Amino acid sequence: MGNRHTTETAACDVAHDRPSDAEASQAHLNRQVGTRLLFQNSAVRVWEVHLEPGARAPLHCHALNYFWTCTASGTALQWQRNGSEWRRQRRSYAVGDTQFFAYTEASPVVHDLYNDGDTTLRFITVELLGTPQHTPTNITPGGAS
Repeated sequence: MGNRHTTETAACDVAHDRPSDAEASQAHLNRQVGTRLLFQNSAVRVWEVHLEPGARAPLHCHALNYFWTCTASGTALQWQRNGSEWRRQRRSYAVGDTQFFAYTEASPVVHDLYNDGDTTLRFITVELLGTPQHTPTNITPGGAS
């Protein structure tokens, strides 16, 4: 358990090309940050991310503070846009890994998520509606952050 995920920026041996220009031009409009909305009220929006091997969540935009927790381990490859540049990274996730991010409409992030492993990958993602900004933090379950 804990933050055992790793990030690789080197080329990966999977067929996951950079998102198309057409998809990228509309990504800022896609606020569906999960594969299924589980719950929403005035304070939070709770999503499930469920990706079978080879499945891809399309480009989407994070413009709210949020956190995710991994509920089924695996690996994923993602493309993330930093300004006008695209960056590809692969990460391994373990059950219980949790990470918090702070984003706003003025400084959103756009990325996709592709399950390049051989197991189902699952997360719970919670968007915090109307919350103040905080510094991104990694948390080790049962331990200090």
